[in-house]
Amino acid sequence: MIKLDENEKIILEIRKHWFLLVAESFFLVFLATIPFIVFKGISITGFLRFITFQGSGTSLYVAISSVWLLFVWVTFFVIWTDYYLDILIITDKKVIDIEQKGLFYREISTFRLDKIQDITVKVNGLIPTFFGFGDIYIQTASEEQSFAAKGVPHPDKIKWQIQDEQNKALDELRHVWIRK
Repeated sequence: MIKLDENEKIILEIRKHWFLLVAESFFLVFLATIPFIVFKGISITGFLRFITFQGSGTSLYVAISSVWLLFVWVTFFVIWTDYYLDILIITDKKVIDIEQKGLFYREISTFRLDKIQDITVKVNGLIPTFFGFGDIYIQTASEEQSFAAKGVPHPDKIKWQIQDEQNKALDELRHVWIRK
């Protein structure tokens, strides 16, 4: 769980654009229809009457189809979990990047707003331009690599909001230095 400072407020919570979830899951719809297509093809050709098992061929088909559909469902769950748990949180003091790498592996990176040196937005392609999503790369003053939030909705607006919060944080930092 993420712990914020006492007076820290969350400004934005940014997840990937919904189109990316649909695009990743689209192939699973095709995979889910395969048992029904196979059953229709088998019942047309009469293939099941040549297979002799204890019990009916239909119960074998139902068992195999159930396992297949369970596999498809679990795959969708993994895709959805990755989609839902990848999040970029912008507070009035820092940026928190949570990257879910698998079901049981997560990377959390945190950096203060006053350490940001550059924010780059990339919108590449017809579909991202049409649906309004892209990538945001944030370079900090540290030796670490830039932080990337890929497939976020309205990246230009998010960039300007981050820069506004950064300016507020820098102004607050200047006031602290002036008082000392």
